[in-house]
Amino acid sequence: MQEIRQSFALSEWNTDFEIKRLGDRDQLLFIDIETTGLSRETTYLYLIGCGYFSADTYQTIQWFAEHPKEEQYILDDFLRFSEGFHTLVNYNGAKFDLPYLKYKAQKHKLPFPLEEFELIDLYPKIKPYGKLLGLPSLKQRSIEDFLGVHSEDPNTGRDLISVWFDYVREPSKELLKPLLYHNSEDLLGMLRILPILDFCQLSEANIYYVNHIRNNYKALDSSTRSELLFSCTHDLRLPVGFSSLNDRIFISFEKTERLTIRVPIEEGELRHFYENYKDYYYLPAEDICVHKSAASGVDRAHREKAKRENCYSKHSGAFFQTSGPAEGFTLFQTDYKSGRFFFPLSELSKSKEAPDHFCQALIKNLIQ
Repeated sequence: MQEIRQSFALSEWNTDFEIKRLGDRDQLLFIDIETTGLSRETTYLYLIGCGYFSADTYQTIQWFAEHPKEEQYILDDFLRFSEGFHTLVNYNGAKFDLPYLKYKAQKHKLPFPLEEFELIDLYPKIKPYGKLLGLPSLKQRSIEDFLGVHSEDPNTGRDLISVWFDYVREPSKELLKPLLYHNSEDLLGMLRILPILDFCQLSEANIYYVNHIRNNYKALDSSTRSELLFSCTHDLRLPVGFSSLNDRIFISFEKTERLTIRVPIEEGELRHFYENYKDYYYLPAEDICVHKSAASGVDRAHREKAKRENCYSKHSGAFFQTSGPAEGFTLFQTDYKSGRFFFPLSELSKSKEAPDHFCQALIKNLIQ
């Protein structure tokens, strides 16, 4: 077993994120583990890394098992060390690291004080915003790339499983280096990505409509298409600006104030589906629905109980795409299972507040 300690000056991190927002700085313990697979029952725990603050430095400790039989020893040393802290900071630890460590502690008949700790798991905090931010994945390295704090580590945890087994068979510094470096980069990466928590403010952001224009453009198939371009402002201060494209809806947030939204316009016939479908009959021959209170004159042979997918009214005209419901707007779709939603273009000018309601709702609906 090896124990490796390193010290990093906090001045190396150019971030405005205030650590105290996570709680008492001296009680925070960042943790990350390395295993030979996902299954707790059939894999080995070979490396436990932790990071903590001391004065103006970020200290890391890594407990490295040089053989499977040392799994118990690195876990025991780590758990003893953790008793001086109160809060765990981790990335996806609630679903993997903590259950894995608990299983191993029970296997080796060790006490497990981590259950009493407060857990700050960065993964579920940022997960609802992945779609709006346009993140290609929610892996920690994707968050680092999004924030522009790239790691130079070329390996994934999966890549290094075979490296550890090679090390067990024939230990060498060349094999040890990438194993320790990967875990160290994850420990440092958790510190670097803390500003991602600032994007959780997006759910409470105030979006203010400024104006919009209709724009015609040539599509790749040479056809003429139309879109609406909205200029808005927001009241946040973000770590970085970002742009995302969600099913033809383009959004661009600048770090401060400016927000641009582009949505396509569709012309034709769409359907508005009624939520209270049990109150309607569907008339297959006419492809329409009528309320039960008005269906007394319809022959029973020509009507059937409406279902979710056929309880609608049809309307023709110009529509613009949206991400979901908005106050004062009527929602339309091409069919019930379609994931695309539209509002009638005419409703955008129905009231002075309508554009504001649309822009605000568009952002909120992309937060999941």
